[in-house]
Amino acid sequence: MPYEELNEKIRNEANDLLNALGLMKTLKQYGQPCVHGSYSLNLMTWRDLDIYLEDNEMSVSKFFDLGKDLANSLNPSKMNYRNEWNGLSPHLPRGLYWGIYTTILNNDWKIDVWAIESTQFKQKQEQFAALQSKVNETNRPIILALKNHLHRHPDYRKKFFSVDIYEAVFEGIKSTEQFSLWLENNRGLKYLF
Repeated sequence: MPYEELNEKIRNEANDLLNALGLMKTLKQYGQPCVHGSYSLNLMTWRDLDIYLEDNEMSVSKFFDLGKDLANSLNPSKMNYRNEWNGLSPHLPRGLYWGIYTTILNNDWKIDVWAIESTQFKQKQEQFAALQSKVNETNRPIILALKNHLHRHPDYRKKFFSVDIYEAVFEGIKSTEQFSLWLENNRGLKYLF
């Protein structure tokens, strides 16, 4: 399936998941949700949603209430919880996290929900807007092609990420070979794709 067609198919499924199946309605009971990532960039290559939930009053107890509601509505096979108020991982937001794995509409989905406070939420919005402003009709097909080629690599989303692909393409990278060199020069990672 051509990359643009696949993007549209997955986005339509995501719209059903968010709206018709009630995910946004559930999240709105606990704060102000905003879908980020490849869904909002219109660059989907796999079934993954990244959602930030703005709430300055979120407690662990309230977050577990949200987890219960998400479990009831999404019927996940697995949910991972993180408390990054305590964990302080350098590359992660300060907040509470649910990583949800579920099968909906006959497809496997991963849904990341981060509850964060307003200052961080605003920073995430600003960072995302800056990224979104760089995506255009010239670089979109290149990004989609690279993401489709690389998303099954065992280190993708562990050692290198979608944002690396975006930044590389914004700097003129157009092929997996060029991206290999970019990763080595910019991240110190050596791969032959």
